[in-house]
Amino acid sequence: MAATSILDLIAQATRLREGPSGVSAMLRAVYRGGPLRLQDAAREARLPLPVATAVRRELEKAGLLERRHGLTLTGDGRELVERDLGMRTQIDVTCPTCAGHGIVIPDSLQDEVARLAEIITHAPSVDVTLDQAPCSPDTAMRRALLMLQNGALEGKRVLLLGDDDSVSIAIGLLGRALRQNDLTKADLTRGVTVIDADERRLAFLRDAAAREGLAIETVHHDLRRPLPAALRRSFDAIETDPPYTLEGARLFLARGCEALTAQADGHCFFSFAHWPPSQTLDLQKVFVELGLAVRAVWPNFNRYAGASVLGNLGQLIELVHAGEAAAELPDFSGALYTAEVNPRQRVYACAGCGKEIVLGQDGIPATIDEAKARGCSHCGGHVFRRQSGRPS
Repeated sequence: MAATSILDLIAQATRLREGPSGVSAMLRAVYRGGPLRLQDAAREARLPLPVATAVRRELEKAGLLERRHGLTLTGDGRELVERDLGMRTQIDVTCPTCAGHGIVIPDSLQDEVARLAEIITHAPSVDVTLDQAPCSPDTAMRRALLMLQNGALEGKRVLLLGDDDSVSIAIGLLGRALRQNDLTKADLTRGVTVIDADERRLAFLRDAAAREGLAIETVHHDLRRPLPAALRRSFDAIETDPPYTLEGARLFLARGCEALTAQADGHCFFSFAHWPPSQTLDLQKVFVELGLAVRAVWPNFNRYAGASVLGNLGQLIELVHAGEAAAELPDFSGALYTAEVNPRQRVYACAGCGKEIVLGQDGIPATIDEAKARGCSHCGGHVFRRQSGRPS
């Protein structure tokens, strides 16, 4: 069977949105880096972990992939990759210093990263209904450094639309370290404001800022409602990591644009999931609608602590507001968060006894990782398999 036919069949069997190119990306990742952990293969192929698992299973059925101290191509798999797909390059050209992030955390700031990690241990539990998935402490610091590098912090008024990532704390710690090391003679910014619908998160940020002596203002507000008057046209730069839906991206970016002053450079640092090309095109249309120009894209810039479904990685897109001030949005009443817009399959069966569970119902945790940790109520097993063809 031709390689293209095999890739098509596997893409169809796994309902892969990326199509055959997603299967090819998985094969390329294993060819270049194998033996490879599934998580690493998913990251390299930019596939969500459950999707990568399904692709791996089909590749094994086709006799192209096997598990031997990690994912490895079989003889047939290597022949298909080299002869039919024309892959023969096994060199890794990723920058060994920055790992492709474009930003390196200096040794002089490692204490601040460690301090941020300690602070985050006291953060409130994640609310999955709000699509919360905090990034790692080094990611938060890299975001702050990227903003500094590109002129979005010094002398600027900065608004963070949602901050379960504690980027506001990272900015504060960065500014304090620069002052202590005589690398700046003034406050880093003209003010950092966080707007968030989760009052628990805001209380945590306020308490942490007070203990560390950082100046952070918090505003409890649901962005589905128009911005408070005091926040409109009041900021020079925005940072956000919104719900990973098209509606979430549009709403958070639109509110961010409403917050920018007419005189601002219009910096926007937008963290988001890696999407297949067809969905990325829809995302880019949102940018154009809002007058946002893409200045840079940093793949795999963000690492998350509790988003294994995303492969624990996401991209950061640097945008600049280059259009006219957009009309302010009215109330938003549609579906916004992932579970509302794209209801995921939430029915699982215990691999040991077959007992079915529905995440978030009848006392079952809202995430499969939590359900695995608790174990099956019938047999105590910790392995669950998603049930296909079931409503969420």
